Amino acid sequence: LHLGAGSSMCCVRNGASSDTTMGMTPLEGLVMSTRSGDVDPGVVIHLARHGRLDLDVIDSMLNKKSGLVGLCGSSDLRAVLERVELGDQSAADAYCVLVHHV
Repeated sequence: LHLGAGSSMCCVRNGASSDTTMGMTPLEGLVMSTRSGDVDPGVVIHLARHGRLDLDVIDSMLNKKSGLVGLCGSSDLRAVLERVELGDQSAADAYCVLVHHV
């Protein structure tokens, strides 16, 4: 288990990886600091068709403006946890999303 700016999990059986949360790109898997993690592929189509966004904009949204920063405005998990302790609801929600996916 690695939780940080990039997050991933790997199942190890008899010393060898048998499964991982990672896919072809870093987007697949867990919510990360700025990356969305798993997203329904239909979201990309919806944003392109109905949001009239081009693929470069959608790519930037999913890779640089999503994850913890998109959920609560902070990409640093330590800062998110501090805000949770102070009663910040958006930080608590972001933390819950991360924990749920782990």
